This record gives sequence, structure tokens and C-alpha cells, in this order.
Amino acid sequence: MPQSKILVDTNAYLRLAKTIRPLLFVPFGDDEYCLYILPELNEELAATKLQSKFPWVDEEEFTENRKYFPQVGRKQKRSIQQTFGFVWDHVQTELPGPSRVDAWYIAYALELGVPVVTDDQDMTELAETFDAQVMPTLELLKIMLDCGHTDMETIHGLAGFWKYVSDMPANFKADFERLFGEK
Repeated sequence: MPQSKILVDTNAYLRLAKTIRPLLFVPFGDDEYCLYILPELNEELAATKLQSKFPWVDEEEFTENRKYFPQVGRKQKRSIQQTFGFVWDHVQTELPGPSRVDAWYIAYALELGVPVVTDDQDMTELAETFDAQVMPTLELLKIMLDCGHTDMETIHGLAGFWKYVSDMPANFKADFERLFGEK
């Protein structure tokens, strides 16, 4: 069975990778879900601001896990680059919040026909503008829970940590209740 690829953006990666290990390139569930990042995420993580806030990203375990990217052929790569041009033009003229990396994620998601996990509201708005599939981190965790790839103890631990470090995803309370039936 072919993999059901899911792209994980920077904020979702940073929220999950330290707890769910390894996070990327590990198929799970009957649908063979498999999480990927884009090469651009590694470039973004090299920024000194992120390195000081998340020093663990440079540890070998995490750098090794971030070496796998979705495979794309030459023709697909050209389509992704062209789509990126349209998406980035929209960002520069209509929706100044998303970054270049966000625009790359939307371009890949559109061309590969896969969802992208993000809690970034500007990126979500951009995805909706172009009809790209997007899901919040909690929705990914629900899929993982339903597939036996994680458990509620881990999800509660993540939620508690996010609250402790003041990094709650947008719409957390409503999404948590909707997805897990808990307040």
C-alpha cells in the first residue's frame, strides 16, 4: 500500500518532535501515514533565533530524522516551483503574514495532493485561499491516537507542556474538546 504522506510545518515539528520519537519517516496505521518535512525547514531551523530557543534541534537524533523528504520528480519539481511563485506572489501582495517556507509548504501540499499540519493561522488562511489541505496539530495527534501511534497520556503531556511554555495552538480548547471529547 502506498504511503499517505503528511507534511509537518515548522511549528508543528517543534511542538511534536521532542516527544514523539522519531517523528518523521515512520509509517503508522492501516493507511501507512508518514510524516515529512521540507528541506526548507532545515534552513529555517539553522536561524540563530530558533537555535537558542530549541537547542535540541541540532542533536544527531533529530538532524538524522530530518534527512527524509517527499520524493518528487523533475516535472513535479517544476510544478511545485511554479505554484510557489503564485503562492508567494499572493503572500507579498495580499497576505503578508506567511513566510517563504510557509509558501513552499502550500506549494508542495497542492502539487502532491497531501495535507500540511500547521497551527499558524496566517498559513492556514493561505492554504484555504488556494484550497490546500491543512490540519491542526491536534488533528494529527487524533489520527496518531486512532492508529495506536500515541496515547492519551502523551497527548495530555504535550498539552500540559504547551500550556507551561505558553505555546498553545490556536483554537486549542475547542479543537481538543471536538477531537478528544475532553475539556
